[in-house]
Amino acid sequence: MRSHNRLVVFLVAGMVLGVSAASHAWNSPGHKVNASIAYRQLDEATRAKVADALKAHLAYAELWARRSSNGPDERLNLFYNASVFPDDARGGQWSKYGRSPAHYVNFRIMFAEGNKVLPPLDGENVLNSYLAHLRQVKDRKILAEDRALHLTWIFHQAGDVHMPLHAVARFSKALPEGDRGGNSVRFPSPRGSGGRGSNLHAYWDGLISGDDDPTVIEKVAEELISEYPREGFTAELARTSIGEWGEESVTTCLKAVYRDLDPEITTFADAPVEYETEGMSVALCRGMGWQMS
Repeated sequence: MRSHNRLVVFLVAGMVLGVSAASHAWNSPGHKVNASIAYRQLDEATRAKVADALKAHLAYAELWARRSSNGPDERLNLFYNASVFPDDARGGQWSKYGRSPAHYVNFRIMFAEGNKVLPPLDGENVLNSYLAHLRQVKDRKILAEDRALHLTWIFHQAGDVHMPLHAVARFSKALPEGDRGGNSVRFPSPRGSGGRGSNLHAYWDGLISGDDDPTVIEKVAEELISEYPREGFTAELARTSIGEWGEESVTTCLKAVYRDLDPEITTFADAPVEYETEGMSVALCRGMGWQMS
């Protein structure tokens, strides 16, 4: 098998990053924790191949190599930076490489119809965008810098789609045009206050980690690996398509994210009892599960 095809197989079947206009899916530390866990699953030769591919990225010299949050391992830093680049591209000098609709998909949950789930409307979303990037990576004629760009999207989108609120919009009388994946629901968070830190979407973004320090990221990754070993993800290993991952996120929203949250309330003064504990468990399992897919 040729080298770039091995890279594709590695990304899709072995560790494709995935432990989510919507806001960021998992925050930056969350994506980096996922990158670290995925990195640890690879042998040295594969790490080197992926790192070499990512060094061709257009942001490598100007952004990635200079990032203050980098750690001592250069290859791991490449994984970190690849996992968050699509969020870097939301503005500034990299904005021409950004695509807001490519971070999420809106399966429509219709509360008035017994939580009936309707398919997403036509248009760009994380599901079809991911498949398009995957096709580009498989193209043997593609330039190295373009392949690296597409790889960053594959890394990031596989994580995005596992953040439950990057897969849905819930419709109700209070929110007749949908809650935008929880962005339109004011919700308190113990990990921040004000701004994007106080809506339901941001609450779920930050459940895995809120600290960008590489020492903290590695500590969280080690703890997750210990608490959620690979052997516990047999079912997840059998589900390898992004469509299946999106459907899992919809189910997670119905069973956990929206459970005990009245759809007619758009501002919550307090989270329901046990919501934090149960939410953390769900987030960690989702965060680990995408890396096993």
